[in-house]
Amino acid sequence: MTVLRFLIILLLMLNILALAAIQGWLGTPAPSGEPERIANQLNPEHIRLSSETATGAPVAAEPAEQTTAASPSADTSGQLTSEAMPSPPDPTPDPAREAEPPTLAATAPMPPAAAEPPPAEAASPPTVCQAWGGLSADEAERLSARLRRIGVTAARSRSETPDSWWVRIPPQRSRAEAEARVAELRILGITDTYIVPEPGPTQFAVSLGVFKTESRARLLLGQLRERGVRNAGIEPRMTTTHRIQASLPVAQLRNVEQAVPGVGAKRQACTR
Repeated sequence: MTVLRFLIILLLMLNILALAAIQGWLGTPAPSGEPERIANQLNPEHIRLSSETATGAPVAAEPAEQTTAASPSADTSGQLTSEAMPSPPDPTPDPAREAEPPTLAATAPMPPAAAEPPPAEAASPPTVCQAWGGLSADEAERLSARLRRIGVTAARSRSETPDSWWVRIPPQRSRAEAEARVAELRILGITDTYIVPEPGPTQFAVSLGVFKTESRARLLLGQLRERGVRNAGIEPRMTTTHRIQASLPVAQLRNVEQAVPGVGAKRQACTR
């Protein structure tokens, strides 16, 4: 019982001390309510609500006297505010981050892929330009057909060339006149004569000789004139020849010429 009584007395004394402190009986001002706390703040006239600042509401101008009187307080408030606000920490460079070199692999453009070389074309066999001249119409046709069979287009041309030279007395108006000319030649000792009977531009001409070369024909003409024959002359006998020119593989030359026996002797290189 004695201990319980002691505790009760101690509790009452503590309550009395707490009450004295709250009421200011111990020499300290008693705490007051919210209006008194606001009145004790420094420079209450500088306090603005955030809603008024955001909406741009006009703030009433303070009297000049209050402004002058509040100047020392404003300096003190600014000093307190600047002292109370902590300064932002200085940015300290990270040595590890600065030591790392910039990575360019992600932004460096990739080199263009090498273009594939075009496929090599098959080498074509060597070709040679050849010409076959002095061909008859039949020889030229067979040679052209064989060239077309191997896929070669040939160039074909035709020309008139002297085949022989004919020594003769020009055609007479009738066979009787031609026979009279032959009789005159026999008197001069010339017996190798022939009267052309075929119809045409040379009918009733008196032939005195046909030669493969012009020189032989002129030699006979000179001998006739020495004997007194004055109306004899030389007429070249023309023939039509064909020429084939083509560029073809060298390996195909023998195969082409087999179509026309003897045509190989008439082949020569193309002339520009």
